[in-house]
Amino acid sequence: MGYLMDAATFRILDTLASGLGKRFSINQLTGRIKKIHGTAYYANIYEKLHNLENNQILTITKLGKSSVTSLNFRNYLLVDYLAQRELINKISFLETRTNLELLFQELEKQLEEYYFIKSIVSIDSLRNFKLNKLELLILTQKDTSDSQNEETIFLKLNGLEKKYNLKINCLIFDNQEFFSFLKSDEINPVKELFSEMIVLLGAQAFWRQIREFFNKGITVRSIERWINPFELDEADLVFNLARFGYTEFGSKISQGNKICIEYIIISLLTNDDARRLEAIPVIIAKNGFNCNLLVFLAQKFGQAGKLLGILKILENIKQTKKVSKAIRLLESFKVKEIEFDKEAILQKMRLYNAF
Repeated sequence: MGYLMDAATFRILDTLASGLGKRFSINQLTGRIKKIHGTAYYANIYEKLHNLENNQILTITKLGKSSVTSLNFRNYLLVDYLAQRELINKISFLETRTNLELLFQELEKQLEEYYFIKSIVSIDSLRNFKLNKLELLILTQKDTSDSQNEETIFLKLNGLEKKYNLKINCLIFDNQEFFSFLKSDEINPVKELFSEMIVLLGAQAFWRQIREFFNKGITVRSIERWINPFELDEADLVFNLARFGYTEFGSKISQGNKICIEYIIISLLTNDDARRLEAIPVIIAKNGFNCNLLVFLAQKFGQAGKLLGILKILENIKQTKKVSKAIRLLESFKVKEIEFDKEAILQKMRLYNAF
């Protein structure tokens, strides 16, 4: 098999990469390829899969009466094939979107001085383009980016927003942060990104990082559903609030889906119930959180003003580096603060021993 992919190989690898960590039967894979790419024929896919298995690009394993297939990250060349997949998707996405092509070109130029950036990923590109938005995940070397560098990047993106009349929302993670969310047993945005992402810059670096996780025996499993904080199941919300140290009087707690604290906070912010809003400083004070992800989600779902108002009260009561950083980032985006009742929040924090 040559280094350059044919169309059938691309479709197979594209589908497996978008469902990272899952194993599909040949029937399931055929159905997914048809759904994503419009056409798929079992016999052709069966033959191509076995060619890819012979070249150790993927594995086919017997599971009961079915054979299931998955990417073989032990193969050195798989990263190069997946990097080709990103290039093909990038070209396909940009070839009819000249304005975005100019934006991406300028984006790369403006960020090239930041040597610590490993890769830049466009999240849910097609959907966001229809909404006149761009969401980016910027992955950096561990411990090489700091708050000042991050804020400078945000300023540059703000300039591009104005120039191209496009909303740009950016999430910056170092290796360790990216790793911790991928291996987490909680539903979180990082595990959701694989189904609709395009790696704009540093595709090989991105997939080398994923290969490193797999080869260390770490389970990396993507999820397809996108959390809508406005419609979070009440049982899941109550269950996760209890996990994070906030149990409401009279609430029945049953086993639910584990959801990251950042998503839970955003879901609470979408609610106008004062009791639920007052739960936010309690769970923030009692638990760790990722301030970059929290700010990213607050902007994505239009809750930045509420978040800033609550964090400012929390900073006066119990100051931490993460809270201060989140406030600084929100203020750098010119977010207009929505004010809350400080005394009510203080009383709720006393009630839950959140100091």
